[in-house]
This record gives sequence, C-alpha cells and structure tokens, in this order.
Amino acid sequence: CAKEPIHIPGAVQGHGALVAFDTQFQQVLACSENIENFLGCNPEQLFGKSAADCFADNLMTAMQRAANRLDPATPTASFEYSFEQADIDVFCTLFKIRQQQSQQLLILEIEPLYVKLASDFTSTVRQQFGRVQAAKTEQQTLQQLVKSAAAISNFERVLVYKFDSEWNGEVVAEYLRESDISSFMGQHFPASDIPPQVRDMYRVNAARKIASTSMPAAQLVQNPDIEALEPLDLSLGMLRAVSPIHAVYMENMGICRSLSIAIFDEKKLWGILSCHGLRPAQTNPYQCHALHSLVMMASQRLMLQRQYQALQFFDKVEQSRKALLDPDKDIMAPEQLLKSQGKRWLKLFQIELVVLVHGNEISQVGEKLPLSTLVDLAEWLRKKHWITGLFSSRELGASDCSMLLKDTGFQGLLAVSMPYEKELNGWLLMFRREAVEVKTWAGQPEKTETQQFKGRTVLSPRRSFVGWQEQLQGRSIEWTDDEKQAAKTLAEDLAIGASAYQIEQLNSQLQQANDRLEHLVHTDALTQLWNRYHMEQALDEELSRAQRHGHPLSVIIFDIDNFKQINDDYGHDVGDEVLKGISKALDSLMRKSDALGRWGGEEFLVIAPEVELDNAAELAERLRQVMADIEFDKAGVVTASFGVAELDQADTRSDLVRRADKALYRAKNEGRNRVYSE
Repeated sequence: CAKEPIHIPGAVQGHGALVAFDTQFQQVLACSENIENFLGCNPEQLFGKSAADCFADNLMTAMQRAANRLDPATPTASFEYSFEQADIDVFCTLFKIRQQQSQQLLILEIEPLYVKLASDFTSTVRQQFGRVQAAKTEQQTLQQLVKSAAAISNFERVLVYKFDSEWNGEVVAEYLRESDISSFMGQHFPASDIPPQVRDMYRVNAARKIASTSMPAAQLVQNPDIEALEPLDLSLGMLRAVSPIHAVYMENMGICRSLSIAIFDEKKLWGILSCHGLRPAQTNPYQCHALHSLVMMASQRLMLQRQYQALQFFDKVEQSRKALLDPDKDIMAPEQLLKSQGKRWLKLFQIELVVLVHGNEISQVGEKLPLSTLVDLAEWLRKKHWITGLFSSRELGASDCSMLLKDTGFQGLLAVSMPYEKELNGWLLMFRREAVEVKTWAGQPEKTETQQFKGRTVLSPRRSFVGWQEQLQGRSIEWTDDEKQAAKTLAEDLAIGASAYQIEQLNSQLQQANDRLEHLVHTDALTQLWNRYHMEQALDEELSRAQRHGHPLSVIIFDIDNFKQINDDYGHDVGDEVLKGISKALDSLMRKSDALGRWGGEEFLVIAPEVELDNAAELAERLRQVMADIEFDKAGVVTASFGVAELDQADTRSDLVRRADKALYRAKNEGRNRVYSE
C-alpha cells in the first residue's frame, strides 16, 4: 500500500470532471470520460476541435485569467462558471503540472456546486475564526477547532489526528454532531494507515476531499492525435480518484465521504483535521477552502501556544541556572552544585535520578545506582558519544548500553557532556523509570490479510475499528527537544561552576585557569559574541545607570525565523554556520556603547544605551535589512523577527526583556521578518 502511486491514479472522482490543455489552451490533450455531462460533447468530439472551438468565450477568458494568476506561491487558481446547456453551476480549479520530459500542462478541474451556501456563511466563518483565536491553551484550541470545523461544514464527525515520533496517530480532539455516533477520541491508529507517500502528498496539497466512496471514478482519456502522455500528476487538485483499497477502508469505518486537512508545525506535518461524513451529502468547495484557512490559522495559534509552554519550562530552568552561578554565594564544588539544584531537576525533568560525573567524582540525587555501574556508563559515553556530547534513549533495554544498566529498572537516559577538558570525563546524567503505557488502538494494528489489486498483492484494509488495547512496556516517557536543550544548558553551567571550583583549588595555575573561566563565562563558544550570563550583567549595569541619571535605554531581541527547519533540512553544521555568519555581520554594525550577545539558541539581544524607542526600532530595521541581504551557500537567505522595548523608570530587567519578548512574538505571529515595538 505504501508504494501505490496515488498521485497518478488515471481517473478523477465521478462527481466532477477534468480537462488537460497545453499551456496556451490551443489543444485538449486529455479529459475525463464523463466530460459530456458538463460540456455537452464526448471526448472524441472534444479532441477533434481546437480548445477555443470547444469552450465558450467567457469560459476561455476565465481560464486565461486563472492561468495568469498561477505562480510558485499560488499554484492553483479557482473561479465559478455556469454551463447553461447543462444547467450546472460549477467551481473550477486550474493548476499547472510539469511532465518528466519538461512539457508543461494546464489541468482544469470542474466540480458541481450542488450545495448553495447559507446567506450568513461568511458571518459564520468569521465567528468561528474568532472562537478558535480566543482559545487560551493548546487543548482548548484543538477542541474549538473541531467544533468550528463542524459548524462551517456538514460533516457528522470531526477529529484531530496527531502523529507521534513513529508516525502512529492519536485522536486528541473530536466533535460528534449526534450522540449516537461512535467516538474515536483517545484511540490510536498505526502509521501504516497513513503511509509515507500519503504524508508526503499533504506537503504538496494540504487538503484531500473524497466526495463519495461508492461513486465510480471517471477514467482519463487521452487525445489519440498526440504522442503518448505520461500519467497526469493530480497532486494539486481536489478531484484525484480514490484508491479502491482506501474506499474499502473508509466503508469499514462507516464513512461514505471525508475531508482531511494537514496541520503543520512550521513545515513539519504535525497532524490532520479529519472530517467524516456518515451519510451521503455534498460539500461546497467554499466550505473546504474556509476549513483550510481555519486550519492554517489554528496551526499558527497552536505553534505559538507550544512556544509559550516551552518558554515557561525554560523560565524554570533559568531560575535554576541563576542559582548555580549566584555571584553572591561562595563557589561550590560540583557535588554541592548538584545537591543544591538536584531535587528541583527531578521534578522539572520528570526523572527519578540525576547524576553528575566530574572526573573521578560521582554525585547522585534521587534514587541510587552502584558507583561501578556509573563509572562503566561514563566510560562507555566517553568512547561512544564524546564528539556529539549527547545520548538519549527511552528504551535502554534495546540500546547499546543495555548490559550496563540491566536489572536497574531504568529505561530512560539523557546524558549530556560537560564542555571542558576531555580528560575530566564530565557528564550530566538523567534517568527515568519505565512508564507502562496502555494504548487503545482503533482495531488491531497488525494487518496480516492480503488481496489482489491491479495485479499486485496488497495488504487488506481492516474490517473492524473496535477498540483494542495494547500494553507497551520497556520504555520511559520520551525525551523532548526542549528537555535536551535545557539539559545542555545546565551542563554548560555545571561546567562553569566546576571550572570555577577547580580554579579556586589550583592556586598554582590561577592565571591560566582564570583566562579559561573568563572566556567560558562571558563568551558564547560558537558565535564568539557575549553569552547570556554576560548580557544579563551588562543589562543590569546599564539599567541601573539609566534609572539613576534618567537617561533612555532600549533593548532589541531578535530570533532567526524557521531556524529549526534549517537544522532539519541541512543539518546542525549548516545551522551553526548561519549563526556564526549572522553574528559576524551584525556585530560590525554595533556602536562601541552597544552590546550584542547570544541570548539562547537562535535568539540574540542588543543593549542600546542612550537610545530611545524610535531610534532603536530604526536600528532593528537596519539589522533586519542587513540579514535579508546575506545569502548562505546552503541555507540561502535567512530572516529574523525583531522585538524592541524602551525602559520605563519602574522597570526591572525582567520587565524590560519581557516587553521586548512580547513584541518579538507579535512579529512572529504577524508573519515574521519584521520589527515590532512594545
């Protein structure tokens, strides 16, 4: 099933029709066998005439206008038309495809407008958009999304289907129009239900409508007077025929029609809004377009809410970091550092044991492991993972270090190296116990039956979707990217603390150790800009000076747009080059009195003393323009979003940074690559 070429089915759904032209509309190259239902002439008659002879002048004009609107950012163009001879109002969609021989074709899809929209449809759509936008949390947004989708459309069941790291899906929100409709809420579906080529299709066309599982498809017919065409790629259209295997799958689920719209987190497929029709009905194309827009807006909302949750987590991590390197306290030994913050980390990271390996010294907080086991584990990490400095597993029993931790009861491990001298063999280790998980699957996930389809043996779709429970053992809770990044940050701070303690103990090498500590404490290793620790100190000094003398002070926070996607697409080495290149370019624009530093990850901070808000916004705009003019070898042009804030006399450092942060997230929310002031 995963190899089925669903983008070239050679047919369209039978309620609509398709015509393929050359790019100048000079000749009809192919059409669906049911075209006579709309044009009043069969394919043979259509092929025997020029395109202008087959279509009315006003239709040709509409098609030409639609073709003129096509570009890479607008791959499809739509318009309404009325076939008077057939007494049918239709919704037409035009898009362009490129054949492998570089020949370009224009594809016209024709879909009847069976359903007239209510007079207050636009008002309903606007109201539902407002309700989704007003949702405060991620779960509230998801639940309102399914309710609003049901209000805009005429489907009986609407659900949100979220993918996990293995592409299995879970229903995380659901709306049922009637109380006797069966629910899938909380149930899981195996990755094979939405195989890779279907997931890839959603990246090309985020919407997929199936008008009826029982209506026969209309086969495509080629003009016999031209050379053989390659199969037409219908990915961009809405009428692509349904695989018979998938139609049976839907019928077994009790669905006779559907509409699915992909939900993306940045450019990664996060889930699907799935609308199920349990009874025959028609959906107006404008309802589909409204739902697509609703999902795009909700996706942005969800992304911002997840970022806010991540910020709350990192705020708690930040509090712990400050406690580790409190300048008002005496320098502590590594084991004292761990003891001071270890219990907080147990709760923050949802772990049962945290271990600090510092040279030959090992400290533990929480549950305990034998010292010999930890020594062997640290040596294994040094040999296998010192270069990357990171190892994580939620299933230690299946990992390469399984024998080292056998019978310990731990199944999750997050190990981060402490970045200082390799001989010290420093590691921050976090352990999680097994978390037995009970999943309710929508039917047996294993597909074992086969059948013949188009001369091939394929897996048969499930006949039953009755809930089936599976108990998953031998795994811990999954480590999130935020947890990994936070652990790296804490390991860096522990390294700073450990180095400081080492300096205090090694008086004979005080000057050399001091130089290393100064660089480590104040400079970001990758960009060579000031690090966050230094920027916090500098901002406190400037804030105190500005408030004492009544002088202006502004800060600029900017965040590289879609930086995670750069790492995902090109790797972290390319991402590091982007960070270094941007840092070098922007640092040269700073005044001597300004300070530019790396605030964290892909986020930077500018401190601008004696600068009022308007001038700071102008500086931010110059920085934005300089960034937009840089083109990297692989990543291309990289943009950033900027937030600007000016000091109020009553502000604390947190108040000032928080307002700049708020402006930054407004810039993100409004489309990125822009400057906002707060």
